[in-house]
Amino acid sequence: MRTKIHGLSQATERNPLVEGSYRARVVRFGSAGHAAKPCLAATFLILEPAPYAGRYVRTRLYCHDRALWKLRWFLNDFNYDAELLAADELDDRRVVGLGGVIRLAYWGNDGHRRLDVQGFAPSERWADLSVHQPPCESLTEAAQA
Repeated sequence: MRTKIHGLSQATERNPLVEGSYRARVVRFGSAGHAAKPCLAATFLILEPAPYAGRYVRTRLYCHDRALWKLRWFLNDFNYDAELLAADELDDRRVVGLGGVIRLAYWGNDGHRRLDVQGFAPSERWADLSVHQPPCESLTEAAQA
């Protein structure tokens, strides 16, 4: 079966995401993984800075005891309902639409560096965190490779 898809043959120029802070909104949130490693998958839509607006970032937030700190950090900084949080309840429908700041950073030392969400901040801190920082040396090296 043949399907006509306009723009399929044209190469698009997109700025690759780099380490740094991005203002983002949650567009999808729900369970992922399996019983051995229970986790939640979050998909963020980048709102700012402008060159990266409209891009999506996905990450996993693990739910086992040693990793709950990161899920709590995310929920607090993205202004999740404090009453539900105090009652140990998570309503994935109430997470979608929340906004804040995500920090992307590279991790991995097995020869495969991955860009992932490493931190969160409230939206009110965007003005402080959005100051342009020069790219680090490892990013420049990765871009040249």
